[in-house]
Amino acid sequence: MEAPVHVSRPRDFNLSLNGYRGVCAMLVFAFHVGSAGIMSWPDGSVALRSIGYLWTSFTYGVEMFFMISGFVIVGSLLRHRSVGSFLRDRFIRIFSAWVPALCAVTIVSIMIGLPPLGGLNALESAALFVGNLLLLPPIAPFPMIHQVSWSLSYEWMFYIAAALGMMLYRRGGSRYLQALWLLLVVGFLVLFPRSLFFVTGVIVFRYRTWFVAQARWLQQPLMSLLLFLIAWRATGAMKAHLTDTMFDFIADGRWVALLIAFAASLHLFGSVTVAASRQTRFLSGPVFQFLGRISYSFYLWHTLVMATVKRYVVPPIVAEHGVAAGVIAFAVISMAIALPVSWLSWSLFETHFAAFMRRIFNAQRELRGTVRAT
Repeated sequence: MEAPVHVSRPRDFNLSLNGYRGVCAMLVFAFHVGSAGIMSWPDGSVALRSIGYLWTSFTYGVEMFFMISGFVIVGSLLRHRSVGSFLRDRFIRIFSAWVPALCAVTIVSIMIGLPPLGGLNALESAALFVGNLLLLPPIAPFPMIHQVSWSLSYEWMFYIAAALGMMLYRRGGSRYLQALWLLLVVGFLVLFPRSLFFVTGVIVFRYRTWFVAQARWLQQPLMSLLLFLIAWRATGAMKAHLTDTMFDFIADGRWVALLIAFAASLHLFGSVTVAASRQTRFLSGPVFQFLGRISYSFYLWHTLVMATVKRYVVPPIVAEHGVAAGVIAFAVISMAIALPVSWLSWSLFETHFAAFMRRIFNAQRELRGTVRAT
């Protein structure tokens, strides 16, 4: 997922887009409340099944993060003077918070014997840690230590693809290289269908003037959000990042739901980006601005907080007061802990440590420039 700009706001800072990050994070959190196994998904009557269907679709807050990345990364590439400086900035943004979060999850997993580290020897654990640190799963066949790490792997692949595309564009690469680049991009989309929604952000960025001109048609983003969630859920994409490919979607007819979800994503994200509707005004308010600011750290840390609360806090509540009370307590306590932890991570790692890393990189670049000059 795309980390927001931290210390200072550029003149073109998009409040709606930042608040949209907060919505994405809250959707993922709500999904994890339901998927924690404290209770079963709502089932039985049509109404209950509908609630369960929609609730499970909240996992697609991750795809909504991808839309943001598609929009932001193209703009970032255009602003950077070189592809190298762009990749360096991306590295700092992602890894400044990713490394401490992965270390924390790894330590806890080893201490209490959680999979996939439970039962491994030291060498096997170290190899698995390094593979996860480099964001290899699920691109490479490594089990995931951190359950949200797959999305960061998608992010890195998108960054690299975008950087290569910009390099070919700026240097006038041959048609053969451009065709090869396009083939690799299409191949990744085919193998990992959930990455499709990076394209949503790219399209909205590329044609943002057109979306502004069409603002009168973008007045119902909540309807397009609902349509996106329902249609993408109809594809069964909850596990598509691990198993299904676009070929599977085409073979069994799910491509229809995919096209509907993609069209809805364009309407939703276009509306949010150009602030076309009153329905999205809440995104500019202080609550969702705060949630958007800490969304990347929240995304990384909330699962560890929830796992801890579920293991040590929820069982006695369920035993004494029942499942419903246990779920409510689980959600409230997890949120109450995850928010300050995420703010601390944002402040320490995303802001101060990231700034420290940038100063080091800048100092090294200036030193190399001085050496060349002499």
